[in-house]
Amino acid sequence: MGKYIIACVESDVELLDELYNKISRIVDSDYIVESYISAEQALIGCYNYIISKNEILITIVGNNTSTIKPEKFITELYKNSPNTKNIVFEDIVDVKSLSSIINDASLYQVLPRRLNKIDFELIILEAIKLNAQERRLKDYQRVLESAVEKRTRELNDINVKLEILATTDSLTGVNNRRSFYESTSPMIRYNRRENKSLAVLMMDIDKFKMINDIYGHAVGDDIIKLVAQKIQDILRASDIFGRLGGEEFAAVLPNTSQRGALKVAENIRKEIETLDYLTTKEEKVHFTISVGVAILEGTDPDLDAILHKADLALYDAKRKGRNKVILHEAKTK
Repeated sequence: MGKYIIACVESDVELLDELYNKISRIVDSDYIVESYISAEQALIGCYNYIISKNEILITIVGNNTSTIKPEKFITELYKNSPNTKNIVFEDIVDVKSLSSIINDASLYQVLPRRLNKIDFELIILEAIKLNAQERRLKDYQRVLESAVEKRTRELNDINVKLEILATTDSLTGVNNRRSFYESTSPMIRYNRRENKSLAVLMMDIDKFKMINDIYGHAVGDDIIKLVAQKIQDILRASDIFGRLGGEEFAAVLPNTSQRGALKVAENIRKEIETLDYLTTKEEKVHFTISVGVAILEGTDPDLDAILHKADLALYDAKRKGRNKVILHEAKTK
C-alpha cells in the first residue's frame, strides 16, 4: 500500500518550514510531508510519487519561485490526481485564478496567511478525514459494483438456463413440443405462401410400452435418447426436429420433395432398425420405429393440419405391421 503525500509549495523558506512542522506534528507514519520552493519542483515531485503508486492527498500552495502560476500547478496536477484536496492562500490568487482552478480542477479551501495554529490544523485534519471517507466510499462502491456485476452474471446465466429449459426437452436435448411449434409454424406459413415444397415426418417407437414394462423406465429413457440422437444425426441442420411427448417425435423438412422426404424417412427407419440397446444385465433390446410422411399442400391451413396428415400416415404404418414408412395420400374426388 502506498503513502499519502501532503505537498507544501512556498518560496519563503521560513514559512515553508513552518508549514512542514505544523503538518508533521499532526499526521502519522502513513503520511509524507514534502516541501517545495517552486511549483515546477512540486509537479515533478508529485508525479514521481504518483508513478510510485502513492496518493497526493493535499497540496498547500503559496508563493513560489517558478513561472508556473498556482492555478496552472493545480490544473496540471489535477489531470493525474483529481482527488487531491488543494488549498491556496488568499493573497496569491485573484478572481480569475480562482475561476480557472474551479472550472478546470478542484479547490478545497482558500486560507488567510495569518490563520491561527489550531484552525489550520483542524482544516488539515478535516481534509485528511474527508479523503479517508471518500476512499471508503470508493471501496464500498467497488464492492457494490462487483456484487451487482456478479449478480447480473448469475441472473443472465439463470435466464439462459430457463430459456433452454423452456425450449428444450430435458431428456433428449432436442426441441420440446412448445419450441417445435414456435419454430415450425412460421416456416409452414412461409412455404405455403411462396409455394415451396415442405414435408413433415411423424415418428413413433414401436411397442414402446412393452419395452418399459419388461425392462423398466430407465431403459426406456435411454432408448428414447438413442433414437433422438440417431434421427438428429440423419436430419439436416435446416430441418426442425422435436420430441412431442413420450416416444413420439416430429420433424419438418423445408425445401423437400415427396421423394426426398420418403428417402429421409426410410433412412431413419433403417438406421433405427439396426440399433440394439444392451441393458446392465447384458440383455439385448431390439426396437424399431414407424414413420408417417405428409407433404405440404395449398389447402393445409397451418402446422396442425399437416401434422394431422402425418399422424394419420403414422397410424396406418402401425396398423400395417409397424417398422414401416407410410406416405399420406391426398384424397381425390
